[in-house]
Amino acid sequence: MLIPHEIPALGYKCQLAKRFDRAAKSYDAYAEFQNIVLDRLLTMLPINRADVVLDLGTGTGQALAALTETLKPQSCIGLDLSSQMLAVAKARCSDLQNTHYVCADGEQLPFREASFDLVFSSLAIQWCLAPNELFNALYRVTKPGGYAIFSTLSHGSMPEIANAWLGVDHSPHTHQYMTAGALLSCLKASQWQLSSFQLSNIVMWFESPERAIDSLKKVGASLIAAEGRSAISPSKWKAFLAEYNQQRGELGVPLSYQVSFVVVQKPFYPQE
Repeated sequence: MLIPHEIPALGYKCQLAKRFDRAAKSYDAYAEFQNIVLDRLLTMLPINRADVVLDLGTGTGQALAALTETLKPQSCIGLDLSSQMLAVAKARCSDLQNTHYVCADGEQLPFREASFDLVFSSLAIQWCLAPNELFNALYRVTKPGGYAIFSTLSHGSMPEIANAWLGVDHSPHTHQYMTAGALLSCLKASQWQLSSFQLSNIVMWFESPERAIDSLKKVGASLIAAEGRSAISPSKWKAFLAEYNQQRGELGVPLSYQVSFVVVQKPFYPQE
């Protein structure tokens, strides 16, 4: 969903895995925004029973208990690029039966065709590099009549950070997320049938710019796109924080997201 600047694909994925590895132990304590999105996505489950479920980008396994309780699957697989995130998920969900964990890249799914009744993914798909290939892969591993339900960041997310950097060096230092229109075009090209789509603006408020940035860093979602450039000097970082603080409102320092909530179904019969 995003195009990282100046970082080759392989290096990007290695960097991404390391960043989430480092954030595995702090993730749950800082995942307020992620929990808001997850809770809303869970209310959009299109079915109440699924034999085989994939949680793509399971992270610390926050969705696994709810998916198991609601869908009562015979098998539930949590997949993540980060081995340390999976270790936390295993500890969290040690009492869940028929739950399995796979450390793999979501863009290279190691599953057979038509394996899953439902693929679930909250705030993970935006980390992919080739959305068309990803949605084709998800279509391949989903059973006819099965569903994919996901949330992802869309274009216009975190404008406060981009604007603060523009005030420092005229460079946004931020990821470029897919527009909602481009996302829907990808899904159509992959032959998914759209069941539900919602684009929502979610604003989080913080005591300080530092706390806002921590809400990203501590969950592994900091500005990877900027890391391909030279290191940011302490003076430039201080200037960035000062620029960011100028956006303070009555509720504090804002950090806003555009979130797409999507439910799609694989047709029972291939489209001609």
